[in-house]
Amino acid sequence: MNSARDLAARREILVSQCELDRLELALAWHDLRRSVRIGGDTVTGGRAHGWIGRTLGLVLPLLGATRARRLSRYLSIALLAYRIATGLRGRG
Repeated sequence: MNSARDLAARREILVSQCELDRLELALAWHDLRRSVRIGGDTVTGGRAHGWIGRTLGLVLPLLGATRARRLSRYLSIALLAYRIATGLRGRG
């Protein structure tokens, strides 16, 4: 009887961890889409590079959660490096 309770508790923990992973992925996806909107106006909805968002919208769900998380991390770092480089270039 005790092992059934342990299994049920373990199952609840695993379900909670899966839900947390799903929420983290959704948040990372939202942040990535927002950061890719280069030169976009949030009021009018215009985006200079709308094809990037559409491409990511098609490719990322095909990759899976782990690969999408890893890819979003690398894209965020690359975007940060790009913004730093263009910021330094603008000063010089």
